Amino acid sequence: MLVISNLPEIYTKFKARWIEQRAIHNDKNITDSKSRELPELWNRLNNDGLTPLTLAADLGEAKMLSWLLDERKRTLWSYGVVSCVAHPLNQLDIDFHQDNKERPLSVIEIMIKKNNAELISPIIVSLIDKKWRSFAYRIFVRRFFMALLSLLVFLATTTLRKTGSEKAASEFGEKTGITSSKHLSVSDQFLYSLGHTMVIIGAALRSAYEIKEMRRLGFSNYWQNSGSTFRGNCLVCSFCFCIFTCEILHLFGMQQYETQILAFTSLIGWGHMFFFIMPFQFTGPFVIMIYKMLFNDILRFFIIYMIFLAGFAQSFCILFNGYGLLGVTIHLRLRSYINFDINPIA
Repeated sequence: MLVISNLPEIYTKFKARWIEQRAIHNDKNITDSKSRELPELWNRLNNDGLTPLTLAADLGEAKMLSWLLDERKRTLWSYGVVSCVAHPLNQLDIDFHQDNKERPLSVIEIMIKKNNAELISPIIVSLIDKKWRSFAYRIFVRRFFMALLSLLVFLATTTLRKTGSEKAASEFGEKTGITSSKHLSVSDQFLYSLGHTMVIIGAALRSAYEIKEMRRLGFSNYWQNSGSTFRGNCLVCSFCFCIFTCEILHLFGMQQYETQILAFTSLIGWGHMFFFIMPFQFTGPFVIMIYKMLFNDILRFFIIYMIFLAGFAQSFCILFNGYGLLGVTIHLRLRSYINFDINPIA
């Protein structure tokens, strides 16, 4: 209640009183095992699995959170105005030994989940900066080059891939009298087979990694991430799903649908690269600007455009007596050239 009401002064008095009472009970040598197993007051969990520190982050109480972080610090040494301060990482960040989905969330995880920039404090910024330079940057760069390499291989396979099946080419030749003599050489066929196999293996490995993350975090927590993490998860899962769908369609000989989904897969794959260039100061602001334009201004215009399009499409369909889009197109194209009568001949 003190955290919810944002009362740090009363919280300090209550904590000091609790420590005093606990010292008195320890002096009396209480042998009750249950009382000794109770955690400290500031480490206890409520019904939602939150401590006072994580509860302040979950409620968005920036002042209370900053005060609790400052209250937990320990001064190692001081010399004049210069002091060395240590901040405990428990509750602030995830413990390396806690790798189950039942563990309580840390402050940083809650901040990412809530996407609340007001909770950022110098302590959290310093922690994130050190983690980025020590661990995350190397992992991020490795994943970036792996994703770029897989996309380049995917680009090479789609370039070497035949644009149509033998049946479609024969039908085109019968209609136009033109026969295509373009065939893949032995080396190109080998490169295509090798690249195609690498793309499938890469999609399978990526799918296995994402399934492992779903099992570790839980299916609901995996999709409840906000911001760029959620968009990255959606793009990766969609890319892998489309790759496997193209293979299934290829096995059944559905060339037309395979080509359409393959084109959509290319857009998803290269769109995922925005996720990797977003953290950098050189390109990040432009990615965020484009994202806001697409999902704010252009989305509003698209909604209004679809309303007008649906209304006029229905009106033309009624006026042209069921001839639909074909009748409208023929009428608009030929109206300026010939006297076209859309009504059927009696």
